[in-house]
Amino acid sequence: MAIIQQEITCQAGGTKVPGLFYEPDGKGPFAVVMVLHGSDGFKSNHAAIVRKLAEAGFASLALTWFGASAERAHWDQVRQEDILAGVAWLKKSTAVDCNRLGLIGFSRGGGLALIMGSLIPETRAIVNYFGLTAWKNGMEEFRNLPLNQSEPLDFVKNISCPILSFHGAKDTVVSVENTLELDRSCQKYGLDHTVILYSDLDHSFIWPGDKYDKQAHADAWDKTLLFLRTNLSAKEESHGYDKAG
Repeated sequence: MAIIQQEITCQAGGTKVPGLFYEPDGKGPFAVVMVLHGSDGFKSNHAAIVRKLAEAGFASLALTWFGASAERAHWDQVRQEDILAGVAWLKKSTAVDCNRLGLIGFSRGGGLALIMGSLIPETRAIVNYFGLTAWKNGMEEFRNLPLNQSEPLDFVKNISCPILSFHGAKDTVVSVENTLELDRSCQKYGLDHTVILYSDLDHSFIWPGDKYDKQAHADAWDKTLLFLRTNLSAKEESHGYDKAG
């Protein structure tokens, strides 16, 4: 499959935000998915994700929103314009239909994806893998993002698309309570939120290592692709997402 890979740089004011962009084979413009890594920074795992998305027919962009070659040295330095710069770059690409934009975030990046989904009106789907959405030692560290300490998840009311969340019930890094509290907030504001819990799994169960679970990884990826295809398809092609699936 002839997939085009491109290392890019997005300009957010005086700050450069690097990224990895994949364009799938075929005739565009394509629905696009932005991938946001977690606290461990951009890894080969995330590069594999954007490639797999391209192989599935989506344009995909992974931003290195802090660390490595990024000018932001730590996650608490991220600003909304850093991520919005990625969206602006995508809007200039003839390969991309930014009105069919999805966000995928992992761990701390899951919280960031949710926040940015509330700020990017083109967002039509958000996938949250074991996202950190608690205030203490979590969202409070996003000190440059528009968050409300008294009700940290009230930004959910500004999200206008479905959310799909995955979490291990025995997560020792990001408690499953993060996703359960997110679900309560989604219910409060009438938002479509599908929660998939894996009863015996810990954090990062989709990444290689001692917490990896092959079956759960495959199951979550299949559900992710179904969710994205449903919500990022052209409107007349959308058939709804089967929550029981």
